Amino acid sequence: MVICLVILAASCMESKKTFLVSGYTTGNNPDVMLCTIDDKGSALMVSEFLAGDNPSYFTFGENNLVYFVNEVDSFNLARGGGITTLRLDKDSNALTLESSINQGGGGPCHITLSEDGKFLITANYGSGSVSLVRLNSSGIPERVSDVIFYGDKSHPHMTLYNKRTQIYYVSDLGLDRIHRLRLDTAIGKLMTDDVPYLECEKGSGPRHMLIDKSRSNLYVINELNSTVSVFNILSDTTDIRQTVSTLPEGFGEKSFCADIHFSANEKKIYGSNRGHNSIVTFRVGAGGRLVLTGHQDCGGNWPRNFAVNPSGRYFLVANQRSNEVSVVPAGSNQPGDQLPGLPFNAPSCVRFTK
Repeated sequence: MVICLVILAASCMESKKTFLVSGYTTGNNPDVMLCTIDDKGSALMVSEFLAGDNPSYFTFGENNLVYFVNEVDSFNLARGGGITTLRLDKDSNALTLESSINQGGGGPCHITLSEDGKFLITANYGSGSVSLVRLNSSGIPERVSDVIFYGDKSHPHMTLYNKRTQIYYVSDLGLDRIHRLRLDTAIGKLMTDDVPYLECEKGSGPRHMLIDKSRSNLYVINELNSTVSVFNILSDTTDIRQTVSTLPEGFGEKSFCADIHFSANEKKIYGSNRGHNSIVTFRVGAGGRLVLTGHQDCGGNWPRNFAVNPSGRYFLVANQRSNEVSVVPAGSNQPGDQLPGLPFNAPSCVRFTK
């Protein structure tokens, strides 16, 4: 009987997943929130933290470190945005401040850890640049190692690494390009690849990206024309293989795409539509081509980033304008299907912890 109870308790613990939310700062309201969700879709806020200065996106590092970009134009009394580093104590569920640093680029909106774990790369929407920040031996941001500026019309939005080709892709919403960079870790510099960029459709506004497990197909969700484009990145050409709309046929109101994710088995791709306020689903077919299968309500207003529950049963949606993280059963669009979410001021990023 005791063994059964222990197994049952362990099973209950395993069923709960932890996720983190961040957003835009307003007054003294918390702008970082740690939460759990169980297999039934019941979400619970565990702890909150006020990081300040618009911690709009984050990524995870080693030793329970979490790196947030501060989406501002001035930080620590200097021009440029910031990186705020918090540490998550998994025993107490507390977040503590470790460091803050100006990362040399205005309005950063995305941050990623380099493949070797020694640098952070930020996409700086406001200043049209990409910053490289070196970490010290403890994983704390130490200094700005490199900044690449692409011009006044440039608006970088995300960086994504391809392990197969060792290339970092940077989506540039302003220039309608996907920049291709290589990282020289010895000198701490970002180098333009021999093929400097992929050309996107004019006016499309490439925002977020995915690479499949084969490292051969790049999927780009385009903010301004509400489409997803598919690139064969192992091809000798840089032409777009396919572009599909994220909106229902006949929808004529304004809408802007935001985020894109795979299902766990990569047989589906999901995207968020701000304006249509929906999650779109595509089936991934032969050669990586996409087939639209449907839309469902996002559970709120203005779905920015979202996360797919590891079981694939739920979406966690950062609905920025309705100030909530909504819990939406995947694949369902019936009245009353939405589960109770969590109130949070202007959420912009939601991710499951490691």
